Amino acid sequence: MKVRDKKVGVLGLGKSGIAAANLLYRLGAKVFISEINEQSSLEGLSGNFEIEVGVHSQRVLGNDLIVISPGINPDIPIIKEAKRLNIPIISEIELAFSFLNGQRLVSVTGTNGKTTVTTFIGEVMKNEGRKTVVAGNIGYPLCKAVEGLNQDAILVTEISSFQLENIDKFRPQISLLLNITEDHLDRYFDMEEYTRAKINIFKNQQKGDFILLNADNFRIKNLDLKTPAKIIYFSTQIKVKEGIYVWDNKIISNIKGDEEFICGIEDLKIKGRHNLENVLAVVGVSVLLDVNRNVLRRTISSFSGLEHRLEEVRKISGVTYLNDSKATNIDAMIRALESFSDPIILIAGGRDKKGNFILLRDLIAKKVRKIILLGEAKEKIKNLLGDCVETHLVKDLSQAVNLSYTLAEEGDIVLLSPGCSSYDMFSNFEERGKCFKEEVLKLESRIKQDALSL
Repeated sequence: MKVRDKKVGVLGLGKSGIAAANLLYRLGAKVFISEINEQSSLEGLSGNFEIEVGVHSQRVLGNDLIVISPGINPDIPIIKEAKRLNIPIISEIELAFSFLNGQRLVSVTGTNGKTTVTTFIGEVMKNEGRKTVVAGNIGYPLCKAVEGLNQDAILVTEISSFQLENIDKFRPQISLLLNITEDHLDRYFDMEEYTRAKINIFKNQQKGDFILLNADNFRIKNLDLKTPAKIIYFSTQIKVKEGIYVWDNKIISNIKGDEEFICGIEDLKIKGRHNLENVLAVVGVSVLLDVNRNVLRRTISSFSGLEHRLEEVRKISGVTYLNDSKATNIDAMIRALESFSDPIILIAGGRDKKGNFILLRDLIAKKVRKIILLGEAKEKIKNLLGDCVETHLVKDLSQAVNLSYTLAEEGDIVLLSPGCSSYDMFSNFEERGKCFKEEVLKLESRIKQDALSL
């Protein structure tokens, strides 16, 4: 893409917007940045930019091209007007892709598990000594990653539905769709619109490319994809004709013809059915890229997962405290609850994403002894679930953690798995998770101090 001397508008000053602006400036574009949030930081910008904050003004429409950050809703008036005027609008990943020069691109999308699988694939590749860059929605923007990228590097990317809304030529050689479940209905009109955004990841793939799909996911199983790329399935439940599956507690690959034993289920360090699905996806990519199987097995047996995802914080008085702050939707909460047989004290709530909490009723009744609710959605959740479990309302995580200690019995699990976004009380799910961990450590310290004073 030729951008020298072109007028390019960048909407949004998040990480991806800053990376896009910096890349464009270094390539000779005349960059205009528009950010609606007056409190946004300019830290990280490195160039001579025209910037407006607090508004997306008509100045946005004076550009030859608009690069839109994933946090910008495409239905805002200025974007609608730009479309009416036929001004090209692309996402940050589309801009970055236009500057790739033959590097192999692996892209991971799905409602849940994207960061885990992207990181996991990156670990496998690095452990084999391949030049690998992990980027995208994982916190390292693609526009930053493509600068100075080695010709023979593998680029492993986490891609969100928001990023896929405005792509044109973006084309992974290997794409993965891990799952599609209810999420982001505060942005999308319905699940069909959300699904259409997700499957955009396949639209430019060609013969010789690969698509990995989760055969266990209802919505994926019923997709009618028309693509020249080769589709490969992975499943924890059935023996797929060509792909990766579990049979007799063994992970088997038959991507390249004969069945090949990869490892046993007992070799996995990360637990939970959802993480087994994630491992199958990682195995699929590794087989396609012909990774040494011993390297793959060693990585599988050592990869322990990521922060804020069923992360054990402490065991206090026989009660295990787990941080699953990344569970920002109903499906992620379901997967967390399904991972344990011990009684659960559940801490949930936050900003509602129009999730259907009714889906939790049977599982809550079976798995959860008591539920502690906080945030904007607490009254809604109480109204939907309060008759099937003892329910408590609190104002913040400090109260929630302290109350959980009072309610819990030895052998219980206190699980923060909100099922909601964090934006009512925190800047992101990471901040929420860190706050939870801090409160658990404070609780542990108080208990120790109380014991010493006896």
